[in-house]
Amino acid sequence: VAYIPSMSRDDSYSRLVLWLKVTLPLLALAILSTLFLVAETLDPEAAIPYAEVDVEQILLEQGVTRPEFSGVTEDGVTVSVAAEAIRPTGAEYRGTDLSVKMTLPAGGVVDVDSPEGTFDIIGESALLSGGVRLRSTSGYDVATEALRAGWGVATLESGGPVDAVGPAGSLNAGRMSLAPNDDGTGHVLVFKDGVRLIYRPGA
Repeated sequence: VAYIPSMSRDDSYSRLVLWLKVTLPLLALAILSTLFLVAETLDPEAAIPYAEVDVEQILLEQGVTRPEFSGVTEDGVTVSVAAEAIRPTGAEYRGTDLSVKMTLPAGGVVDVDSPEGTFDIIGESALLSGGVRLRSTSGYDVATEALRAGWGVATLESGGPVDAVGPAGSLNAGRMSLAPNDDGTGHVLVFKDGVRLIYRPGA
């Protein structure tokens, strides 16, 4: 009787390892080839627009976010200015959400708010625009389209008509200004160019 030896477990394991050594690299190569086939084709022309960088425009758009600064004018008024952002635009600076506060030597305070404005550093002034509101501790609440503020000597000058509510009632005027009075002892708020007052006793 001839004895035929059965296949051992070691032989089966060796054949499995050998088969895996051949099959797995082939499978990996097939997957890699598929990735290359389905990958998106790059268009060299598509990168050109992203390379066109306007350096000058980027420099112009640089600015300061939420700046605050203050100083004292020649006539003793403390001027404080705050903004959401200020950016250079040529020789001037443009700001958004502006607030100007003037504290007068006699103790009065004038607050001015506007959505936007431009600053002329050399001319020591700012043109506030876009709908300006002025409020003073003397009881005036004024609305106008634009207002120029100076800080060499503290001044405010509207660029056109104003609507105001004050201690005596409501009024309209062609212009309004805040400036030092003639004897230099203080500052006065003046309405001029066709003033119309609606007097309200006890207001």
